Amino acid sequence: MPVLARFTAFSVRGWWHAEVMKPATSQAPEAGFDPVLDVDLAELSSGASLECFVQADRYRRIDSTVRRAVAIADPLGGRPELDEEFARRSITAELALILRVHERTMVALIYEATQLCGPFQNTLDDLGAGVITLRHAREILAAAVLLPPHLHARFQEDALAKARTMDASAFRKAVARLRDRLHPDSLAVRAERSRADRRMVFEPDADGMAWLHLYLEGEKALAIATRVGDLATAAQKEAAELAGAASLDAPTAAGILGSGTHAQLAVDIAAELLLGLPEQPAEDAGATTTRSHLPGIAFSQPEVFVAVPQLTISIDTLIGTSEEPAELHGYGPIDADTARRLVAQAPTLHRILTDPVDGTPLQLDPTQYRLTAGLRRWILYRDDICRFPGCTCKAVYSETDHTRAWENGGWTAEDNLACLCKKHHRLKHNSRWRVEQLGQGVLRWTSPSGRVYVTTPSRVEHSPPAPAPPGAKPAPEPQLVFDETPPF
Repeated sequence: MPVLARFTAFSVRGWWHAEVMKPATSQAPEAGFDPVLDVDLAELSSGASLECFVQADRYRRIDSTVRRAVAIADPLGGRPELDEEFARRSITAELALILRVHERTMVALIYEATQLCGPFQNTLDDLGAGVITLRHAREILAAAVLLPPHLHARFQEDALAKARTMDASAFRKAVARLRDRLHPDSLAVRAERSRADRRMVFEPDADGMAWLHLYLEGEKALAIATRVGDLATAAQKEAAELAGAASLDAPTAAGILGSGTHAQLAVDIAAELLLGLPEQPAEDAGATTTRSHLPGIAFSQPEVFVAVPQLTISIDTLIGTSEEPAELHGYGPIDADTARRLVAQAPTLHRILTDPVDGTPLQLDPTQYRLTAGLRRWILYRDDICRFPGCTCKAVYSETDHTRAWENGGWTAEDNLACLCKKHHRLKHNSRWRVEQLGQGVLRWTSPSGRVYVTTPSRVEHSPPAPAPPGAKPAPEPQLVFDETPPF
């Protein structure tokens, strides 16, 4: 049934329940039955089924779109395999923008669509009929990745039998057990292969906080969590004993005992272990020692190198005449006190002189192809991320692209430069995606299908300010960019 017809059917059904089955106000409902509640529950059930139908139809559309885009790929490179590769990249980027998801998410959706429209067609049919949910379907696909293809049909049949009668949480455990039972390799062999996926992920959060995720062997993760928990318990106990014996100074006791919970103390300990402990003056003149203010880990002396990301701070904030936030590259805004503390520890200082009127960098030569160090720093600061629509790759890991090619008359100037990650830089030159500069760092992209997307610089808006009224403060001073280089 077409989507519009399904919507109409559900709408009529909802009206019928609401109007025809509406109880009379003068008659009390039977015990244990409420018609209004029944209508709400029925509509929720119908809506859930409709949602599953729409999700299944989306997968079919995604698969059809990708197949068509590859089939009509433009022969730009003269090599069929290269044309197909960039046709896939191009349609992936456009689908991500249409569905308003990240390209990595879109890659996963395309994989799911390919599988569901191929060997897992029965799973897609059950999803479209509302027999299972999207979570069930994704659990089946995720588990099947780890199985040899010749076992997929049997696995799908057994998994669907369970999915039709189990909620998603219970099914996740059941499908994991089913996968383990069918897998021809031992758990030891699979664990060894999975070690290649270990990684650390940094995730910024609000209000000056962030998450740090570690994906590693289960026994190591458990050992780390247990170790840090034990240290936190020991630190709390030792601090309480020292405070009771009046041998702990008041600020330290307040910092340990008054800072909060066991979980907060565990985080502080983990951070000190990873970052390395601060040096403190030793009893011997001129000597220093590495010792934590947390009693439980005073013995630990890990040797860890840490590179602080770039920091951008205005001169007013730096000297303390302003409390405007600074920018910690790779994270976002940080408070002025934290920024000044990082500046005091920074071994390297780079200064960018900017025009006080429009904010553009000064003393640049646009006739040279290669960027000066100062211009590259400015473009990195201005863009912050890759300038392709929807991409979040950091500018520091990207390439600086001449929007209009230098050999075609494009100057090496701010209004002809933008940061593009390697993937999107290649896509720009090997597909029908087109881009033009609109001024002030704004880019207008046109997709192969003719859709237009505009991206603006992440950090800087340097349009000319309005005329200052009499007696107003002078224009802000140039920005200072601090760049720390790892000591290795």
